[in-house]
Amino acid sequence: MTFRDLWHMCLNNLKRRRSRTILTVLGVMIGCMSIVIMVSIGAGLSVSQEKMLAQMGDLRQITIYPNYDPSAQAVKLDEQTITQIQAIPNVQAATGKFEITDYPVRITSGTNGRYETAYTNMVGIDFSQLENFGYEIKEGTYPSPGLKNQALAGERFAYSFMDTARPEGSNRIDIYSVLYDENGQLNENLPDPYFDPLQAKVNIDVQVQEDADVEQEVSVCGIVKENYSAGYETSEGLIIDLNDMKELWKAANKKAGKSNGNFTYSQAVVMADTIDDVSEIEKEIQNLGFQTSSMESMRQSMQESTRLIQLVLGGIGAVSLLVAAIGIANTMIMSITERTKEIGIMKALGCYTKNIRQLFLLEAGVIGLIGGSIGLILSYIASFVMNYFSNQSAPDLVTQILYLLGVEGTPLSCIPLWLALGALVFSMLVGIISGYYPANKAVKIPALEAIRHD
Repeated sequence: MTFRDLWHMCLNNLKRRRSRTILTVLGVMIGCMSIVIMVSIGAGLSVSQEKMLAQMGDLRQITIYPNYDPSAQAVKLDEQTITQIQAIPNVQAATGKFEITDYPVRITSGTNGRYETAYTNMVGIDFSQLENFGYEIKEGTYPSPGLKNQALAGERFAYSFMDTARPEGSNRIDIYSVLYDENGQLNENLPDPYFDPLQAKVNIDVQVQEDADVEQEVSVCGIVKENYSAGYETSEGLIIDLNDMKELWKAANKKAGKSNGNFTYSQAVVMADTIDDVSEIEKEIQNLGFQTSSMESMRQSMQESTRLIQLVLGGIGAVSLLVAAIGIANTMIMSITERTKEIGIMKALGCYTKNIRQLFLLEAGVIGLIGGSIGLILSYIASFVMNYFSNQSAPDLVTQILYLLGVEGTPLSCIPLWLALGALVFSMLVGIISGYYPANKAVKIPALEAIRHD
């Protein structure tokens, strides 16, 4: 008997017992829909958490600090160490950061230093690595290679200045009081700062002693977008090239009569090839004697809690599918009882027992597949409705579909491709497994006894 013959017989048998078939399919449909909806809510939670972490910064980034534990062996975070870290497998890039902490730094701008700030952090970084580590230009341009005394300003750098020509109490812009509107949303209409960093020179004054300092004038070529993952300097800081920072620090030491000694970085940043490499790279760096920070521990904790939620929700949905499996088994057993004479005739005509088994398994599998397909379609509709009412900020159809697939936004329910295919395969397997015992029972019925059966 060919598969085509089995297929035609399968469809005819299901049509003959239409009411029973529909009720059994309905059970599978409800079971499949329950498990897909439950798992989709967990998947939506997982996607939302990943998007939330991604908004906080690049998940592949690791920040390295010197180990300040007095009981630990002191290890210098110098150029040799950076080279050693770059050699770790799956490290895409690594660079050091340097801040002058030995001396107070005063930054001014405008005629005769009219605009002044004393709390802006100034960071030196290798300008060739800016794009690798999330420094995104909001206005202006990246520094030109080879040119000295260039700088990048943080997004709110200009708001950290006070106007010394104005009376005390009215010489600062309280940026944080106007940063958000009454609804807690970021205010786009911020007041203008006292000066435009892109149109003015900025003077760096390293105050070595009371009557001695080192000054350096820089030109701000770009304003970077605020990104705390890249560093606080992207908010209110000033970023200059690492070589310029080293020269400024050495000049300050010289004026103070100090030896430059061995140059060490204040911190370093590492970019992993993928998110999955972060944990292993962190372990390697910690083994070198340094402290690290990244979003990996937070990501793993959130993933574990999400996985647990998915298992619980999936288990609840699986109960419905288990009930559907019992319904399929019951339907097939009833079908065997009613078709005992038919089975005997098939055997008498020379039909192989394996063909009879295949027929009953095919019928059970088709019931599972049909129920799973309808359940999956209804699951997509239900998820679409849930996402629509929970994400009315994106009412257009295309965006809602992207939410449903987990491509964009923070969906309440997300049905990725693996879940859709898994639901169909699982429903069909439930049908086949449920029909296995009835199918074996059918082939064991003796031909003569089956023919005599009324």
